[in-house]
Amino acid sequence: MTEISLHRPDNKSLIAFLLVVLLGGSNSVAIRFSNLELAPFWGAFLRLMPAALIYWVILFWRKMSMPTIKDAAVIAVNGFVSTGVGFALLYWGLQTVPVSLATIVISTGPLFTLVLAVLHRLEGFRLRSLIGGLVAFAGLAIAVNAQPGGRELIPGIIALLFGALIGAEGNIIFKIYTVKSNPIIINALSLFAGALFLGIASVVAQETWDLPSTSTGWTALVYLILFGSVMMFYMFVYVLTRWTASAASYSILFFPLTATVLAALLANEKVTLPFAIGGLIVIAGVWLAAFYRKTGA
Repeated sequence: MTEISLHRPDNKSLIAFLLVVLLGGSNSVAIRFSNLELAPFWGAFLRLMPAALIYWVILFWRKMSMPTIKDAAVIAVNGFVSTGVGFALLYWGLQTVPVSLATIVISTGPLFTLVLAVLHRLEGFRLRSLIGGLVAFAGLAIAVNAQPGGRELIPGIIALLFGALIGAEGNIIFKIYTVKSNPIIINALSLFAGALFLGIASVVAQETWDLPSTSTGWTALVYLILFGSVMMFYMFVYVLTRWTASAASYSILFFPLTATVLAALLANEKVTLPFAIGGLIVIAGVWLAAFYRKTGA
């Protein structure tokens, strides 16, 4: 990938990036509605397994060649851990954490990507990154305190932070080992493996396996399958294979903007001035740490 391609991305990549922003930001709102009727791990399973099967149908219909055994194993294991565990934590956290706050927590993902890139020796340590990280977490503290019942939200927030960390590690592993694989193959393997983890987690947690009982619940689930999973994951992997891992994760910074607007319109969540200030500080800190003057971002 050349410097020119990194600084002047093609139109298809830009469109894919914008779709990731819109779909990723709206997913948290849809999950909140899904969680009203479905147990968290079971709801996540009902989302990922059909999405995975759709990818498998496309894969066989197009008669696509499978990757090497090594790449397939990496994708599957990575999907089982990063996708499965990450979505389990996301759905569990969104049971209590408001959508607008949840997406701000998730927007710390690029910080984790940066730290893990340093640990994997893909990038060097920078003092500016440390300062930006401290600013981001200070803003997160302000946003949490601005929410009613802030302390009661801590378990869910911790779950979301760990989910962002696991997702960041998954992106790094993918970028290192499987960048040459087709997005359809990657999603077919990783989503299926992730769904298997969620199914096992649901059994262990002794969840009730119900289906949505209202039109709102079905709409949320269908949206999460077709648009929030099949379309969004394809677009994200498409961008990730053409941009740097850090640049692709830039989309996460914009999730709170989409989610906050939709949460206010659809879920009647209130946005206070202190919360908005805290959220903007988080975004500014992440931008300073992970993206300011960074090649490919």
